[in-house]
Amino acid sequence: MGDVTLDVSGLVSGYGRMPVLHGVDMTITASDKPGLIGPNGHGKTTFFRTISGLNRAWEGTVRFMGEDITNRPAAQIMRLGLVHAPQGNTLFREMSVEENLLLGGFAPRARAVHKTTLEQVFELFPRLAERRRQSARTLSGGERQMVAISCGLMALPKLLVLDEPTLGLSPKLKMELRDAIAKIVESGVQTMIVEQDPEFLSTLTTRLFFMSEGRIEADIGDGQSLEHSRIREMYFGVA
Repeated sequence: MGDVTLDVSGLVSGYGRMPVLHGVDMTITASDKPGLIGPNGHGKTTFFRTISGLNRAWEGTVRFMGEDITNRPAAQIMRLGLVHAPQGNTLFREMSVEENLLLGGFAPRARAVHKTTLEQVFELFPRLAERRRQSARTLSGGERQMVAISCGLMALPKLLVLDEPTLGLSPKLKMELRDAIAKIVESGVQTMIVEQDPEFLSTLTTRLFFMSEGRIEADIGDGQSLEHSRIREMYFGVA
């Protein structure tokens, strides 16, 4: 099975008194290139907010690199190397692109090499190098998403979670980001990508989890395929 990066067992979480996750189990090994798909509103974002310490786990355990991180503070989990780049615009709008990126690498381990990492980020996203002095509020949606991903890379992740990185982007920008994410995966940074489009994930992942109604309903490994009829059944309840 190999070394285990992430091991989640019986995870239950939600908001107020309303549960969203109903006993999620997931194991990711160091050799996996994992992805997660599923309909909107079925728990994908809640799952990653919970394992990264932004939501409280009601039941279950989360182990990262062999260490129990259940309900630890988010900053502590990030320093251990589990880095969550959330969906939506989470940048500091009045700060420059470069200032946002440097904040992404504020932890001591990352700060020690932030100049080198910054240049690597600019090589991956040349457009950000051109806009390094611009404030984040002046960027397009695609550029803001590039900054969000790059902030995650600045933290030197051992597991980088990208939560719907192409949400709301044009097909052209979506493909541009896919190519950049492919380079991140090829560089050796283990990356878990959350998407609704299995075609987008097909060249980026070797392990695909399907989440529905707060549970992992399918686990498709390398060499297996998820037929379109099965996808329709999972998304819409009809074969």
